[in-house]
Amino acid sequence: MAARKMITASVTAATALVAVLATGTPAQAKTTKFCGPPAAFTLGCFYSEGDYFTVQDMRADGKRGVLKWQTDYGRKGECHDANGANNPPTKCDYDFKEGHTVLFQTAVRNGANGADEGLSNPMIAWISGR
Repeated sequence: MAARKMITASVTAATALVAVLATGTPAQAKTTKFCGPPAAFTLGCFYSEGDYFTVQDMRADGKRGVLKWQTDYGRKGECHDANGANNPPTKCDYDFKEGHTVLFQTAVRNGANGADEGLSNPMIAWISGR
């Protein structure tokens, strides 16, 4: 079962990378919005211009939406939406190195340090700086 999930995640990430590469190189990219598949009613997106994520909790269950990210050069972090369901998304602004990629996925948590529930497949995005 775990091997199947890893294969599915790898295929999803590879498919996303092919789609990104087909649109041009990072130097040619305009503002691009990369949104991953929702996990347990949590929506997450990365915006290449401005290097920021949005995460939005879409379910009134008392839990928070979490977006987990990691760059291809080793940086990682999380963005939490704890302002209640169906409110505007939370924006988390970062400064990434241009010309790299970031892998992200969403989950639901009970509190800041609870276990991840309903972890989405990973999504890969260009850090273009444009």
